[in-house]
Amino acid sequence: MFQTTLPNGRQFHLFGVLLAVLGNLVISISLNIQKCSHLQLAHQEQARPFFRSLLWWGGALLMALGETGNFAAYGFAPITLIAPLGCMSVTGSAFISAMFLKENLRASDVLGMTLAFAGSYLLVNFAPNISQAISARTVQYYFVGWQFLVYVKRNEAHCNSTNAGGTSRFQLIYGIIASLTVISVKAVSGMIAFSVTDKMQLTYPIFYIMLIIMIASCVFQVKFLNQATNLYSTATVVPINHIFFTTSAIIAGIIFYKEFLGAAFLAMFIYFFGCFLSFLGVLLVTRNREKEHLPQSYIDLGNIPGKQTLDKIQPDSNGLSCGTLPDGSDSTKSQSGEKKEV
Repeated sequence: MFQTTLPNGRQFHLFGVLLAVLGNLVISISLNIQKCSHLQLAHQEQARPFFRSLLWWGGALLMALGETGNFAAYGFAPITLIAPLGCMSVTGSAFISAMFLKENLRASDVLGMTLAFAGSYLLVNFAPNISQAISARTVQYYFVGWQFLVYVKRNEAHCNSTNAGGTSRFQLIYGIIASLTVISVKAVSGMIAFSVTDKMQLTYPIFYIMLIIMIASCVFQVKFLNQATNLYSTATVVPINHIFFTTSAIIAGIIFYKEFLGAAFLAMFIYFFGCFLSFLGVLLVTRNREKEHLPQSYIDLGNIPGKQTLDKIQPDSNGLSCGTLPDGSDSTKSQSGEKKEV
């Protein structure tokens, strides 16, 4: 087996965790900056495309910087340690939007953030403490290993046996693509880190094979996410995307890179319990978030100072008037009586 152990593996892991946490926080800031840009453009008299806003481009650059930090983190720490920390971007975005965009910070948000941070703490402390340098020969050995080939063949059989138009097929395909993404990202980032710290690995063909797989899987993943956001709300897509991506990444780390090899049962149990807490925290933060911003379908005159009425004006979609009061109300009768007297 072609496997090299990293010196000072714990320090490398902590450095990877630091890169992942900072990267996810930068992504949270970038999302809120882009949201602020869209809000500013919506309040302008003359509409213009969002890509002409300098603020939006600033958010896009921060997004690229955060994703670069996540990419580098996979070169220093196991997949099972880095992938679940993506909950930081979701919970951090809710906190930043409440602080700077003056959005409501609900009790469920605070509870979700607390659970996500507690789960992340358990993940960092009880994740598998495997220290291996990802060289080109290591990736080649894992790529043709029987465990990975059985995993791919099993997923292919499930895809063929699942209904082509069902949601389960969509989720299964997305899980396979997410697995390929994290496997290739770990391989490319690990070989780059190995080239910097030890021996050049960029001359091996497996590096460019993994690079092509990484780019192609990322493109298909973005395509599937766009299709999901067209079919479902963002509040539904975000937590499901996080849970499926993280679960697929953990499975890929266990099967392809054998990151749980020799792990104690208690450590594995606490690790997966931390994953459960982080998933629950993301669900609580994103729950019913879009419903708070839905506009009212009527005008309530009871909230206008000096106006007292029990009726609400309903929009009239069939006429040119702004709206009418319900039939049989006292206001309607008094207005018709005044018209007759005139």
